[in-house]
Parts: sequence; C-alpha cells; structure tokens
Amino acid sequence: MRPPSITQIAQAITAAGIELDPTGLTPCRGGADNRVFAARTLDGRHLIVKAALHDGARYGTAHWAATALAQRGIPAPEVVWHDDRFCVETRCPGTPLTGSTDLEDTTGNAPTPAARRAATEAGTLLRRAHDIHVRGYGRLAPTGTGPHRTLHTALHASTQALKAPSGPIPAVRRIVLDNAWRLVDSGARLLVGDCAARHIFVDQRTGAVSGFIDLESARGGDPLADVAGFTVREHPLMTQALLAGYFPHGADTDERWALTIHRARIAASLWAFHTSRNDHAAARRSAISLTADLTAIATQNPTTLPAYTSPESPS
Repeated sequence: MRPPSITQIAQAITAAGIELDPTGLTPCRGGADNRVFAARTLDGRHLIVKAALHDGARYGTAHWAATALAQRGIPAPEVVWHDDRFCVETRCPGTPLTGSTDLEDTTGNAPTPAARRAATEAGTLLRRAHDIHVRGYGRLAPTGTGPHRTLHTALHASTQALKAPSGPIPAVRRIVLDNAWRLVDSGARLLVGDCAARHIFVDQRTGAVSGFIDLESARGGDPLADVAGFTVREHPLMTQALLAGYFPHGADTDERWALTIHRARIAASLWAFHTSRNDHAAARRSAISLTADLTAIATQNPTTLPAYTSPESPS
C-alpha cells in the first residue's frame, strides 16, 4: 500500500465536506498502523486525522465503539468521517495518562497524585464500558460483532496466534488453555482492546479523563482481559489506582484467576513483539511479568497485580 501524500489526504477530507483552516495537517507521532496528523476546522474544532499504513484499516470498528461508549456517557473521540484509508475524529483535550505523547507507558516514572486520581477514574469508566454487550468474541466488525461464539474458542484462537515458535510461547499456549476452565464466560463485552495509559487522555485543566482513544483495537471479550493488559504494561502505582476504580470492593478469586491467565497470554504476546523488534528492555519486563504469572498459575495463587511488583494480601 503506497502511503498518500499530505495533499492527497487533505483533498480527501475536503471532498468529504470537512473544511480545514489554513494551517492544514500537522504531523504527529504515529504508530505501527497509522500516520497521524493534527488539524482544525474553520469553525475551530480540533481534529485528529489518521491515514492507514496498511490495507484493512479498522476505522469502521472505531466508529462503532466510540458511538457505543458515548451513548453510555463514557468519553471517546467522535469519528467525524472515515473510509477504508482515512479517519477524521475529534481530538480529546489534554494529554495521555503517560504524561506525554512521547512515552509508550508509565513504567519509567513514579506517577503523580493527579495521574493516579485520573487512573482511578479511568478504572471506574472502564467498568462501565464493560457493561456494554456485543455479539461475539474477538476483533469487532463495524457492526459490533465478533467472529467467535464463546470465550474459550476466542482464547484458543488468540493463543494460537502468538508469534514465536520457540522461547516460552509453546508452554504459555499449553498452560493458558489447560486453565481456561477457570474463566467464567458471562457473555462478550466491549473491550477497548489496546488498554494502555497512552490511550487514555486526561484534561489537565480539570484532571478528568477526556477520552479512550485508538478504538480500532476494540473487540468483544472477557472484560478482565482489558484490565490485565493495563496491569502488564504500566507502573504498579498506576495499576493499583486503576484497579481501585475498577474493583471498589476488591477482586474475588474468579477475577484474580482471570487477570492472571489473561496477563500471562498478553505478556507472552508482548514478549514476542518486543523480541522481534530487538527492544530488549521491554522484552525483559514482559518476561519477568510472564514468569511471575506462570508461577502464580502453577502454585494456584492468582493475583490482581503482577506478582513480581509487590506482595498482595488476599482480596
């Protein structure tokens, strides 16, 4: 897929009836799937413009998920227009929960009290988002439907998709599937998908969460997979803060098992990803988390936080 020029992107947006002010498109930090630009309309609305780097962009899914969240009063960008190449959405005010768009996660810095309060609010909002039922598990289509009928078939597919023929991956597949019976299938719920601090924006003027972004990754699944994804990536204090909002009365045994099993699968996937990119520091962090969770499973001592971060008393 040949990347379009900035002029071509601007022309497509104009053809869709969106009038940009004379500053046009300002490049921002992108990701593996999108080139990203900031823009503003003639009437002053701040926008984010995405241009797909590959075929199969999931902007229709982001539109569906953002609409579903907004209907429940959960902040998310409004997708103004999209096709299979470009997406225009409103910009959530503020900065990501990492503190900067240049940071991938919160592991390297102790979070401020304001950041921890925002993480707690994010946990409360995420719990509300997980009340939204969807039809099917796995990556959602633009209609809000997933390809798998049950949690266990989706889990089997996701473990088989782990990309690494060696290292810990074969053992993780076996251990996760052997313990799948511990997961309670209460029906597919809307997951934000790539649940990470960099995808949660906070309005610095108010301290409030202003949006869950990058909803192309939205999927149907077990809600605790979203929470597990956050816990494996972020600083322990940020994780504790989010968990306090998500579990105001503490996590029960079934919930701790779900967090531990999902976290092991996600940590293995992150380990394989970072190893393939020669990001040895990130791969090492994932391996430490994975080892702790495999030990927790083997000793039948599931945890809410990754076991290596701090000791827990039973909830």
